[in-house]
Amino acid sequence: MLTKNIRHDIRREGWKNVKRKFFLNILIMFIVSIVVNGGYQFATRSQTDINDSTVAATASLMQENMQNVDTEALESGDVEAVNEAVNKAVNDAVSESISGLAGRDTSQGNAQIINKFIMNLFGIKVPDYENISTTSANFYGGVASVFVNEITGSQSFIFGIVNGINEIAFNGRVASSIVIFIFAILSILLFVFVKNVIVVGKNRYFLEQRRYSETGPGELLFPYKNKRLKNISRVMFFRYIFQVLWNLTIVGGFIKHYEYLLIPYIMAENPETPRKDAFAISRQLMQGEKWKVFLIDFALIPWDILSYLTFSLSGLFFSDAYFECVKAEVYMRIREMKKDSLPLGLRKWLNDDMLAIDHVENTPHPSGLEVLDLPQMDIHKLKYDYMRNYSLLSLVQLFFTYSFVGWLWEVALHLATEGSFVNRGTMHGPWLPIYGCGGILIIVLLRPLREKPGLLFAGAVGLCGIVEYATAWALETFMHRKWWDYTGYFLNIHGRVCFEGLLVFGMAGMAFSYVFSPMLDDLYQRVPEKKRKIICAILVVIFLADLVWMFFSPNTGEGIST
Repeated sequence: MLTKNIRHDIRREGWKNVKRKFFLNILIMFIVSIVVNGGYQFATRSQTDINDSTVAATASLMQENMQNVDTEALESGDVEAVNEAVNKAVNDAVSESISGLAGRDTSQGNAQIINKFIMNLFGIKVPDYENISTTSANFYGGVASVFVNEITGSQSFIFGIVNGINEIAFNGRVASSIVIFIFAILSILLFVFVKNVIVVGKNRYFLEQRRYSETGPGELLFPYKNKRLKNISRVMFFRYIFQVLWNLTIVGGFIKHYEYLLIPYIMAENPETPRKDAFAISRQLMQGEKWKVFLIDFALIPWDILSYLTFSLSGLFFSDAYFECVKAEVYMRIREMKKDSLPLGLRKWLNDDMLAIDHVENTPHPSGLEVLDLPQMDIHKLKYDYMRNYSLLSLVQLFFTYSFVGWLWEVALHLATEGSFVNRGTMHGPWLPIYGCGGILIIVLLRPLREKPGLLFAGAVGLCGIVEYATAWALETFMHRKWWDYTGYFLNIHGRVCFEGLLVFGMAGMAFSYVFSPMLDDLYQRVPEKKRKIICAILVVIFLADLVWMFFSPNTGEGIST
């Protein structure tokens, strides 16, 4: 049992541990805060489980506020009055709970986001939120801006994504675009395989640094070593889901918070622990200890208050790291007291006894010798010969193919977003040469990078960025018009290039290099060479004629140029 003396000793030991590697401990917590909380601007926020506490606090306040809903409106069956009263109760609860947790005013909270999303989904009239700022309004263009604004505005990853999809699907920001799916998938992957997992790496670091003075920051990557990521991410994802569901019961959420408390530490000790066993071990270790651990947390509240009064500076420069040292000590003390009482089938997973030595070693823990083994794309299993050289005929055909595909993409995107057909581009024919040039430059200039997909992706992003920026500059300078403008988009440069566009170009560049170019080349070579030459000659003549026409009368108009 965690008696009063043991609890006092845990806090004292945590104090010693945080001072032992003070600056590195602070750095580790700063990095984790950036990763978990969504960016540098939130790095000074507490690393407490924000989603769990937000849902619990919101539900409690909502229950209280719902008692004030007009009973006459309920009895009369006036849907509009009931909806207005319920929304007011929800908004008041969310605003109060978020403001209390984040120390700032929040105009639209997580419960309102879900409410708004569901009402849109089922065609229910949504109250006018136009006068309520839901985001930081830093960016107003493109799909990336929706997610960036909503995630930062709601202070929550999951609810930011929900509201971002809501804004796109129902408010006409973008009706249909592959970029939506790219960002949605990337956001989910980021949460499941990075944000939710880095906690285990952080716990591993603090478990090791309490006994090994040479523990380094590389332990943050513990979940990614030797193919451990799959199991750790699965266990942590289920822990998150179960905790959120239990939070809806309010009291159950509080109890389960402490019941699941040790799961990240169990996975940090042995990442191969199965999900059911990890939950069972945490439940049995915490049996009879939940209240005692709560008292330890309660004793640390003055540090939370100080962090609030100092705008999170005291947390950033001391107490956040101190809390982690205390939590690591709590796990090791409970593990020491109860490990032998566990059934053999569970006890076998707690097998890293090197963490439990009773003295400080001046050597790194053996885990520090492990190599990073991140999963990589095995390009050698691809069907096509991606390292081939392309003939001049193939390059001409690929140029027109990618120019035509780019034109189709632009036309379809405008049709989906604006509801009208326009002939996109500076030229009058069904081609956008900037896409063709980008594709050809990638497969020709970046050929030496094809054996390294990461470098190829970066090269495609850089190369396409240069081509797009230079083309936009030339058109603006010599034709005094803009055929595209990314002003207001997330991470744009003078409105000529932007983050989400370059991301798509990078992915397209990899697809061009590894799949489409070699596949199309095989198809082209099935056509007799004489016919290929005739087709290419005709296309080139028509293209040159269109190019001359463009210089005298460029393609302009609504939806085309400004």
